[in-house]
Order: sequence, then structure tokens, then C-alpha cells
Amino acid sequence: MIRYFISDLHLSDKRPDLIRAFVLMMEELTTRNEKAELYILGDFYEAWIGDDFQADWNTTIENALLNLSQSGINLYFLHGNRDFLIGDAWLTRVGATLIQEQTLLPLEKGSVLLTHGDEYCLEDVEYQKFRQTVRSSAWQTQILALPLEQRIALAAQLRNDSQSMASEKSMSIMDVTEAAVQSSLDAHHCKSLIHGHTHRPSTHHTENTLRCVLGDWDKNVYLASIEGNHYSQSKATAEDFNKSGLQSLQVNHEEALY
Repeated sequence: MIRYFISDLHLSDKRPDLIRAFVLMMEELTTRNEKAELYILGDFYEAWIGDDFQADWNTTIENALLNLSQSGINLYFLHGNRDFLIGDAWLTRVGATLIQEQTLLPLEKGSVLLTHGDEYCLEDVEYQKFRQTVRSSAWQTQILALPLEQRIALAAQLRNDSQSMASEKSMSIMDVTEAAVQSSLDAHHCKSLIHGHTHRPSTHHTENTLRCVLGDWDKNVYLASIEGNHYSQSKATAEDFNKSGLQSLQVNHEEALY
């Protein structure tokens, strides 16, 4: 069994190069004929305004996911801070199973904790207040009741506000709080974590824990995997990936999970 992990693709009609790369990745994974699972750990889209939103560029993406899931590769999705409005209709269309924030994934030896990661950025107090609001069922119900045009406008406003706020904050404030990570691992009796959100692909060790940060898609395309208890993450430029597919990926992080 091999398990694949991606996050922070931020797919939209503004980045047809990333859509092409994603569709190509799904096509090649589908044809590998291996026992596998794919985990999307949030921020798959740049913004998601409701499952009733349909666009030609997104149909291509959903078809690629559906083909993957129908090929026998189990597909799992976890909400991020950009796509928390993804619901049952989208999951059904692509054949995905929703997993909750901080899901424990059993491995051949031990386990690894999966999450998007934004819940750990506690120093960004302003963002945490925003997160608490938009993750509430009452707010989401209210927003999804709006006409589609209003939701599109709201999504654009939220993106602009987010970019403006981020430009005024230090990088350290927008990174995870290590004590929050450790508390989460302790609560789940786990020593290894995989998350995205921070756009800082790397691996971080403490004395007895490992935190693996997934890469965000922009100039580069990333794909991480676990086979046995071995974690690795590979990357290629979006341009190279669209020319050569999976064979263009080069390993940039490798670790043995605890």
C-alpha cells in the first residue's frame, strides 16, 4: 500500500498550468495499477463557494478525481481554510470520503496524524477569530443561502482581505505554534504529523516527534507519499511536470516516521 498526499494546490481558472499538472498527475497515478490512497489535505481550490458552482475548468478537475477513485484508488479529502464549503455533493461527484481535522491514520507500524494545519497558527489571533467564524455551521448555512453571484463576490473579497492581511504580518506569526502541535500529538498518542497550510515544505524534528509540511503548488508541483513507514516528498517545476509528468519529480525530503 502506498499513500499519496497533496495540499494547497489553490486551483482556479487563473492557473490553467496547475490544472493541467493536476489532471496529468491523476491520469498517471490512475495508470500505475497499484494499491494506493490519495489524501487531499485542504486548500485544493483557491476558493470554493458551494457545491452548486459549476464551471468548465472545474469539470476537468472533477472528472480527473472521479476517474482516479473509480480506478480503485481510495480518495480522501480534508477541509482547508479556502475550501471549507465543500460538501456532500462535491464528495459524491468525485468519489471522495471526507475526513475530519486531525485524523489519525494507522500505518504498518504506528500512525501519523493528518490535518490542514491552520488550527496550529495560534499567534495569528486575527486569523483564528476569522477561522472560528467561517467554520461555524450557522455562518456556512447563511452564506450558502446567498445567490451564487453574491458568493462569488464574497469569495473575491475574502481573498483580497487575506492577501492584504498576510502582507502586513511577519512570517513567524503565520507559522505553527510548536506547543500546539505537541499538544495535538500528545492528545492522539502519536509522534508523526503531516500538514499543509504554511507553504513552507520541510520536515521538523523534536526529540521524539516528526512534523512533515506539504508543499504548496505555484511555481512547483509537489507530491508526498508514505510507503511502509517511510515518508518522502518530491517536487518539480510546473513547467517540467506538464512536459514529463511524474518522472520529472525529484525527492526533496525523506524521513522515517516515528
